Amino acid sequence: MPDCTKARLAAVLLFTNSIGPVALGQIDYDGVRDEVGTVRIAARVQRFEPIQSVVAGAFPIHTSNYDVAAVWDPAGSRAHEAWDMSLIYPLPGEMQISFTNNETVGIRSQSGGLAGQSEGPMESSRIGANFKDLWLSNPVVLLAHAEQLEVSRSSIGEQPVNLHNLVLEDTEWLVAIDERNGVPLSASTTENDPHRGRIENRIEFSDWRDVDGIPFPFRLEQFTGDALVRRELRTAVEVNPGNAESLLAFDASELPPGDLAMRRWGWEMSHIILKRGGGGNIGNYPQIDNVTIEEVAPGIFLVPGTHNNLIIEGPEALALVDASWYPERSQTLLARVAERWPEKTIRYLILTHHHIDHTGGMRPVIEAGASVVTSEKNADYFREVFDSTMTQSVNLIEVGQFLSLDGIGREIHAYDVYTEHAEGMIAAYVPDEKLLFNADLFSPNRSLQFSLWFDDLMHAIEWHGIDVEKHVGGHGSGIAAHPVDVSGHTMPVIRRMEMGAN
Repeated sequence: MPDCTKARLAAVLLFTNSIGPVALGQIDYDGVRDEVGTVRIAARVQRFEPIQSVVAGAFPIHTSNYDVAAVWDPAGSRAHEAWDMSLIYPLPGEMQISFTNNETVGIRSQSGGLAGQSEGPMESSRIGANFKDLWLSNPVVLLAHAEQLEVSRSSIGEQPVNLHNLVLEDTEWLVAIDERNGVPLSASTTENDPHRGRIENRIEFSDWRDVDGIPFPFRLEQFTGDALVRRELRTAVEVNPGNAESLLAFDASELPPGDLAMRRWGWEMSHIILKRGGGGNIGNYPQIDNVTIEEVAPGIFLVPGTHNNLIIEGPEALALVDASWYPERSQTLLARVAERWPEKTIRYLILTHHHIDHTGGMRPVIEAGASVVTSEKNADYFREVFDSTMTQSVNLIEVGQFLSLDGIGREIHAYDVYTEHAEGMIAAYVPDEKLLFNADLFSPNRSLQFSLWFDDLMHAIEWHGIDVEKHVGGHGSGIAAHPVDVSGHTMPVIRRMEMGAN
């Protein structure tokens, strides 16, 4: 068990002791499995996103607060969740979401947020992520249903702890149990992560209470690796609530069949799906079915999607700007590139900033041999990620205020942009076409713009004296001519104060 985890669990022990835990003794897990048909949980939640921080590797951004009411049938693989959200980042606002699903299909409805009013089938990836989180959040139920592989002993300070290694749905879980009262201190599993490859997804528990003879935690704190992603205070837990069946019922007869591969994909990276959900994104998928290469200027190609990439062609090689969601999307893009330019490789991967929605697909591109170009302010973060997760050496090129790249036989410039959106932001410029690519600060031909970030980009252009005629972006579509008029299309963003290193 890592030392950082032991330190946090020691704090959990102290907190549990301070409130006087329920005297639970040895839990009857067979009885829990037999007695808990359904469970209703109401809670207040705070969500955080580590890889949307202003400074790479610093304290996670607070994305939302919400009340959630969930009814779960663990044995029958059915669930209903209703989230009443106050969004903070990336866009302040109110949003309500509900999900009702069985193991493979479900329906969801949404109001508020960027998408407004909508309803339809649940994405299979979200079904997998939701179920994974329910198991991880309720360790006594997990222990009651999982197969026990082995039990070993460890300690937190002088306090002995039993480590239960389990398997459920072809997934291994580790539950640390306090020997004093038999209640779990934490539950964890290892998941896929776009930056880290594999990462620990762990929830720590305290404030245990007896609910109809069955223990449930009322205080939960979740981490991926060492980064905080969620704090949950439960306000009510009810075993076998009388209205469970009415909440779990829905008509699946006209829904498209579930995609078991996508359910597994969401299950294997539930922390990513639910962190995105905490920012108002109700579902995610690998986006491998919409990878197209569209020429927007001579030898310059936009790869449109929810997050765009840019390909710059030179006589000797190619450069790719940003590597958006997800690794699977980048793998598909690499195949398209190989078909179109069989004699050329991607020499540079230019990362505009560290946010994971613009870098989540970087690993396949780097593994294919690309050098990474990033701000000197983000270099230490990426260097640590590469050194700790990749076996190959990665050539990292650092950008200060300005850098000229000529390795593809066509000049590319990278300029720093000072913005509160992200420290270490750079913009990529192709001088022979006077074309500038930015991420997040200005989105061409999109009605929604963010005034403070837009002003940051315009100031950088003026400061550096960049001769811009055309804009393309990490969001939006096509090209926009410079100068840009976004009057009537901007809204302010909340200024964010960095909370210090995590």
